[in-house]
Amino acid sequence: MRLFYSPASPYARKCRAVAMEKGLHDGIEIVSAPPLENPPALHAVNPLGKVPALVLADGRCIIDSPVICAYLDSLNDSPRLIPASGPERFDALTREAIADGIQDAALSIVFERRRPEAERSSDWQARWAAAIHRAVAHSAAHVSQRAQPDLGDIAIACALAYLDLRLPELAWDSKAQALRVWLTTMEKRPSLAATAPPTA
Repeated sequence: MRLFYSPASPYARKCRAVAMEKGLHDGIEIVSAPPLENPPALHAVNPLGKVPALVLADGRCIIDSPVICAYLDSLNDSPRLIPASGPERFDALTREAIADGIQDAALSIVFERRRPEAERSSDWQARWAAAIHRAVAHSAAHVSQRAQPDLGDIAIACALAYLDLRLPELAWDSKAQALRVWLTTMEKRPSLAATAPPTA
């Protein structure tokens, strides 16, 4: 398998961390493909030009981080990162969706700030920042303390770390100190330590 990724992408980091948690990383070739550079190799496997994209051994391509993570989780049963059924399954998937929403809002702010200053919308940036703060508060109230994290936990950790990387001025932990402690513990896991985004 080949995973197209960008080093700073929190979506791709989530997939890489899942692969490591599942013991699958040695069978996955990591291919750097920053989307803003419009790499032809990425466009050849994902017409949307987005990462992550996972190319299987038979040439098929799976795109979108929730789909890739679900596929990787299906390849073996130990550990199971998405519970098979019941409330636990939908709780994990909902927390993943919240985390992805944090990342979506953060990316929107990042790209808005790259527009010419006269074209930027302070109203939209404020709206996205408010959504991030609400989602962080929700995550603080719903994060688990299990020894083996599930997909929701991994996704939240990647989302919060992306805020630290790209939007530190949001100070997401100002009202979520317990969540900061949780993140510090999570980032010591080999899967997250090995996939930490570049700091520059």
